[in-house]
Amino acid sequence: MQPYVLNENDGMTVEYGIPFLIKLGECTHGRGLAMVQYTARCGEEPPEHVHATEDEIFYVIKGSLTFITNGTAHPVTVGGIMVLPAGIPHTYIVAAGEEAEVLAITYPVQQLQNGWGGFVADMESIRG
Repeated sequence: MQPYVLNENDGMTVEYGIPFLIKLGECTHGRGLAMVQYTARCGEEPPEHVHATEDEIFYVIKGSLTFITNGTAHPVTVGGIMVLPAGIPHTYIVAAGEEAEVLAITYPVQQLQNGWGGFVADMESIRG
């Protein structure tokens, strides 16, 4: 592996419900760590879900999100982060008419039998 640089719009764009820009892939370059950038919009929020094999960190670049875990609301504004350990059911809400620019980082906490495969690896497999 060699050092590399990605500029502002560089990376792999994948449509996975909404467009994601993979800046660092689990399967390519990240060695399990992954980093994706996306715009979260009101009405496009994910349903409550769980990641059994990865922790997630969300960094809010612009706007704000309210994460929901176990019935508790966690507002996150510009410059803030939300840390979600594996196994915690979660979703987030974007206020009506608003959007948030988000950088999501994931990393494995559990190895699967056939290697590592978190949600960014799922997106990478779409692009082959």
